[in-house]
Amino acid sequence: MTGPASVRTAAESKALLATAFMVLAAALFASMHGTVRLVSFDLHPFVIAFFRNLFGFLALVPLLMHGGARLFKTRRFGMHLIRASVNSCSMLMWFVALSLVPLGDATALTLTGPLFVTLGAIVAFGERVRFWRWAALVLGAGGALLIIRPGFEAVNLGAILAIGSAATAAISKLFAKSLTRTEDPTTIAAYVQFLMTPITFVVALFVWQWPTAEQFVGLVAIGILGSLGHLLTAKAYAIADISFAEPLIFTRMIFATIFGYVAFSEIPDSWTWAGAVIIIAATTIISYRERKARQAAHARA
Repeated sequence: MTGPASVRTAAESKALLATAFMVLAAALFASMHGTVRLVSFDLHPFVIAFFRNLFGFLALVPLLMHGGARLFKTRRFGMHLIRASVNSCSMLMWFVALSLVPLGDATALTLTGPLFVTLGAIVAFGERVRFWRWAALVLGAGGALLIIRPGFEAVNLGAILAIGSAATAAISKLFAKSLTRTEDPTTIAAYVQFLMTPITFVVALFVWQWPTAEQFVGLVAIGILGSLGHLLTAKAYAIADISFAEPLIFTRMIFATIFGYVAFSEIPDSWTWAGAVIIIAATTIISYRERKARQAAHARA
């Protein structure tokens, strides 16, 4: 007979495993972003984005072969195409941002992503907003302003693009949420990767340059690191509540700082760290309040 102690132990084991997956995913994403910055010194970010999607799609080939044609069966191709286009814009802006600003600063600004998701859900789905969510949004915006410091520092185009990337990525997630009502998650993943490859290829043609052998190795690494990061994130979401797992991705700020220091001798200043902490606090508040709201809804059911 399974007792409360064994149930608690199983839950704790799942939480530890999810934590390990998310922290490792954060390390992989930070390494991928650092490699993008490294390669972008001599190769245009648009070209890097194309190869990132190409290798990401190739990583999905075994899954596509196993699932067969049914994975692409959909009545909402237009929505898939729109989402892939928005996601491509987000990636292109992010890769350009990485070529313009220090890795730690860019990473800190992308932590605003959950705030944009929350704001988008309010607008798109009419979700009810209480005081804590509005307070968290205002707090997160203050953290982002602290990093950029308009009026005190020259506003860098890279910083603007990093925030724009976070905002468009949030829009993509809202499209994905809408698609989950009628589509299989594997179909959603297959379509976005399949469509982003030709979209970014067309954009890359305007600035095309063939990578050197050394750059090609970096591009392969970018594709592998990104795919593994997404795989580990999906595994964490599968065994733990998303409100528990999502805040752990913020550890990538630590890994990004380490990578930036070792590879580029970059160290985020105290303002960047302060802004990052405020943004993390804001998104954690949102995550915590949403978990409490779900628990209350289950209790009433």
